[in-house]
Amino acid sequence: MMSGLSRFVFFTRRVDHRVACCSRYVYGRPKGLCSYSTAASHKNTRASNTEISCNDHQISFKETTFENVFLRDACSCRDCVDSSTQQRRFSTGQIPLDIRPKSVARKENEEYEITWTAKEGCDHVSVYSQKRLEQLASSACRYNSRWRFARDTVLWDAATLQENFVSRSYDEYMNEEEAFSDIVLGLYSTGLAFLRNAPTKARTADSEVVVEKVARKIGYIKETFYGTSWDVVSLPDAKNIAYTSENLPLHMDLLYYESPPGVQLLHCITNRADGGESVYVDSFHAAYQLLDDDPTSFYHLTMFPVTFHYRNDGYHYVYTRPVIELDYFYSSPTPEHPPVRIKCVNYSPPFQAPFEHFVTQAETVEGRLDFREFIRAFNKFEKMIHTTSHQFETKFQPGDVALFMNRRVLHSRRGFKLSSSTESHENDGNYGRWLKGTYLDIDSFYSKLRELSGL
Repeated sequence: MMSGLSRFVFFTRRVDHRVACCSRYVYGRPKGLCSYSTAASHKNTRASNTEISCNDHQISFKETTFENVFLRDACSCRDCVDSSTQQRRFSTGQIPLDIRPKSVARKENEEYEITWTAKEGCDHVSVYSQKRLEQLASSACRYNSRWRFARDTVLWDAATLQENFVSRSYDEYMNEEEAFSDIVLGLYSTGLAFLRNAPTKARTADSEVVVEKVARKIGYIKETFYGTSWDVVSLPDAKNIAYTSENLPLHMDLLYYESPPGVQLLHCITNRADGGESVYVDSFHAAYQLLDDDPTSFYHLTMFPVTFHYRNDGYHYVYTRPVIELDYFYSSPTPEHPPVRIKCVNYSPPFQAPFEHFVTQAETVEGRLDFREFIRAFNKFEKMIHTTSHQFETKFQPGDVALFMNRRVLHSRRGFKLSSSTESHENDGNYGRWLKGTYLDIDSFYSKLRELSGL
């Protein structure tokens, strides 16, 4: 784990090397976590007619040098990986530190056979294809094996989103693979997608909740204390600001969970309200803009702990996290993947608790973090997300379904009025404004995304 100071040095040293291709770009992670070294080889034993050579500590392939343990750990033979479950049969800790190649031989079909030996234990034979060695040797290849679709991320303001807006009909999404793929890939790309003309009832003819049916086509639902789905309506004595007609400011849901939902879905069943427009903002766009304009402020938002909580109606949730979380894995800096890749943003004023850390002068000095500097950075970030040109505003029509990335896209709702007080709560099965929502776990979404991306 990098210390706060070393991460700050990293930001300031790397900031001038970021690369942006129009509005499509993604940031990688700093070097230093790779499992291989490009150090010069010692006296080598070279297999005939190959580009691979070895010594007691390292194996060189083309211009890359692997640590022996690293390459042995990547073995996928039947003894190491079960052919049925595709799960490992060994632990990295079982590999002897003194393991070394006893022999290296080139086989047919550009495969390389390495016989491993150590002072204790039996010899082991591993076979690696040239493609696999090239993948292991390249940080870009390793990244692409998990996150190739990340290259298609679009950072947006309102104008950019209009050019990249993804919307399909409910029937197309449910019945056509191309339309389904468009929504899932588009949802990752911009963090926001819409379905139109969904049923204007809460349940389908077979009694399945419509918004849950939409979600389950992607993956399993993340059940919370709200249940598998919930009604967003204006209620008297509401336990959540979302269940009122008041203005609901920009926020993300359930940041007081250790693992907040990855995707939120909202299905509009009825909307006779005056007002109540929905507003969406790309927090990643604002965060990267802050990194460009003021790297020091960006640094403070990645380091300062902010606590979120919910304590009401018999529930008490608390979790502390920074405003910006970075992803340090799977990629090192390349022209396609510049140095900093944001994993998620955490912003939810309605559910933010009082500060618990670094609020006294003594704690500030000891922690090397300045509370006032954090507030300055936080204010800058807030001004960016509240800039009108950064906000995409729309109004739900009956049959609309909004899907958005909860850890990236901020959402809010303007205050609204209904024609009569009876429409603000259940009245013979009707509401004046009725949305039904559900969540997807981020892992199930990424699983479907990798499948559709051919990974």
